[in-house]
Amino acid sequence: MGAMLKILLDILAAPRLLWHHRSLVRQLVKRNITARYRGSILGLFWSFAHPLIMLAVYTFVFGIIFKARWGVESLDENRAAFSIIMFCGMALFNLFSESINSCGNLIVFHTNFVKKVIFPLEILPLCNVATSFFFGMAWFMLLLLGAVIFLDTLSWTLLLFPLTIIPLLLLTSGISLAVAAFGVYLRDIPQLVAVLMQILFFITPIIYPVSLVPERLQWIVWLNPLTPVVEESRKLLLYGQQPDYLICLYLFLFSLTVFQLGFACFVKMKKGFADVL
Repeated sequence: MGAMLKILLDILAAPRLLWHHRSLVRQLVKRNITARYRGSILGLFWSFAHPLIMLAVYTFVFGIIFKARWGVESLDENRAAFSIIMFCGMALFNLFSESINSCGNLIVFHTNFVKKVIFPLEILPLCNVATSFFFGMAWFMLLLLGAVIFLDTLSWTLLLFPLTIIPLLLLTSGISLAVAAFGVYLRDIPQLVAVLMQILFFITPIIYPVSLVPERLQWIVWLNPLTPVVEESRKLLLYGQQPDYLICLYLFLFSLTVFQLGFACFVKMKKGFADVL
């Protein structure tokens, strides 16, 4: 009974921290949002311009030059289907990669906060993730708009999207916490993360369906936790299919574990931040 109580308290440690400092979290997220395009002429418009430019480039390369098809029988006759399906994977991967890439030097760039004993450093990576997810909503707004205009479809299954986006949020937050902590001690972390993100992009089924991967190598793709997130999200947002609930449960438990490990890692390692910085 005591062990179960300890596990429960550990799981609730991060939510309790965020709730206790909710006012500070709001201020930091607001600061991150306003700082993103401060001084920019187009401002928040870039949140929509960037994904549209990326979509146009990938559509030209894969949809027009390579004439790629996705293998979804009900959609492959539609020329825009490949672009929309690919865009869904890009939107999810962007949330993940942008959050983690921004955490490599996060603590190093906020040395003044490290010196403040009462400042909860754990919320810095979490606020970065929240900021990325805020701007990432532009990608999903464009995705749903594209699904309505080009695929003429929008299913009730999109209401089940939290089954995949919540695990992605937990997974991203856990890895971001670990990256932020290790970035204090290893200054090569940002460069290493950038390389790993490039590799991860190509072993995530974003620009190709899993079915195109040789069967003997598909296990590599499925070892990637982003693969089920992308595949199940496409079912919900584009195909109008219900997800595999067992996979969604696995995703949640795995992501929760990663989050707890990342949070525990950060809490333990932050004790030495002041000495290093």
